[in-house]
Amino acid sequence: MDHPASSRAGVIVSAPGRRASLRLSYANAAAWGLGNGLVSSTLVIYLGLELGAKNTALAAALILSAPQFLGLLRFSAPALIDRLADRKTFCVGCYAASALLLLLLPWAAAPGRLATPERSLVAMVAIWSLYHLLEYLGTVTLWSWLADLVPGRIRGAFIGHRERWLLVGTIVGMVATGIGTYLWRSHIENSATWNPGDRWLGYAAYALLGALAMLAATIPLMRMATVTTTASRPADHVRRRLAELLAPLGDARYWHLLLFGCTIAFFNGLTQSIQFLYPAAVLGLSLFAMLTLRSTMRLGQIAISPTMGRLADRFGNRPVMIACQAIVATGPAFYLLATSQAPWFVAGAWLAWIAYAGLNVCLPNLMIKLATPHLRAAYIAAYFAITGLTYGLATVVGGWLVDTFRDERFYAFGTTQIWGIYDLMFFLGWIGRTGSVVLLFMVIEPGAKPLSQLLRGEPQDATK
Repeated sequence: MDHPASSRAGVIVSAPGRRASLRLSYANAAAWGLGNGLVSSTLVIYLGLELGAKNTALAAALILSAPQFLGLLRFSAPALIDRLADRKTFCVGCYAASALLLLLLPWAAAPGRLATPERSLVAMVAIWSLYHLLEYLGTVTLWSWLADLVPGRIRGAFIGHRERWLLVGTIVGMVATGIGTYLWRSHIENSATWNPGDRWLGYAAYALLGALAMLAATIPLMRMATVTTTASRPADHVRRRLAELLAPLGDARYWHLLLFGCTIAFFNGLTQSIQFLYPAAVLGLSLFAMLTLRSTMRLGQIAISPTMGRLADRFGNRPVMIACQAIVATGPAFYLLATSQAPWFVAGAWLAWIAYAGLNVCLPNLMIKLATPHLRAAYIAAYFAITGLTYGLATVVGGWLVDTFRDERFYAFGTTQIWGIYDLMFFLGWIGRTGSVVLLFMVIEPGAKPLSQLLRGEPQDATK
């Protein structure tokens, strides 16, 4: 039963205002997801390939990893919130600025805009990275804001429903981009005045539409309730902020979660660039085919996200994450099986990655449970900054390895089976992601019951 107002953890917000804000957060998720679907990493990589720059694997790695390096500045989010504005103003400002910056991406991608393709690629990476930095800062702030708006007893279900709206928007955007770019490419290739240099225009147009959709996504945020708190803060701002930033690293429970996060980030990053490059460069799959696979994955995630949230509320986040990570880990094995004669084995990977829905729901919920209310932003910022750095470094290493050893061939484990660098990378990704499941058994979740009790169907203590 809702009360006229909630003072949970010092938070003051009316019950009607809270309910309206949660509905608006769903609208924000749908619009932002639409923008992300229209201008996905896949589209940016295909757009970058149109530039004709050398070292394509490393170029794809930079597009994927450079934003993660700048993501270290997420540590500054809590201090910036206090220094520059309240959470609502800061969150809306970051998201709006990131969308406006993304409008420059089509300009940088125009062939001949800069002196060389390599310079154009650098400009694209810079814009893409700064866009992600501002998005990261906004996201850290948004989760801290939402944590105070959503009661703990329904938080998992809320995250699951919000994830569903985010995925709906993403799928619509991806389908629109896939069909639109396919039709554009077919049109120019069948035109009497066909110019191969015009293919980039189809990609650039959807990047522009994506930026506009993300800008529109800030409108629901502007209408959400401004959360105030009755909690007092010490006068020593600098010392307090430093202590808050370092607080997560002094929590042993947090280190267990961080170890898991860094492990999966490393093995995800190691194969990330070639997951996009291999289908295009080796298997010959079009952007439309890749976005169809990604959309299928998102549809599956839409279907299971609310269920993942309800299971997390009942049994805890850790059991859901263990099951989902075991499924997700099989993805690189399907890439390992795919060849130019049988390219559709990669579809198995995207079906397995439907299980990412459970991780997407449970990870932020678990971090919120670990932190005290005034440290939530610091816990979330530290996790995504450190794992993002790990992911970024691994992505660059993976791209460099592929470009360096692209022509090497060797026998796999002393057998007569000949492997190339792609095969080795996918094998390492499969083994590493599978091994990370073991680390989840070390994660400590407040209020969760031992696995033996969960197997008997006893729910967790969801009071926090």
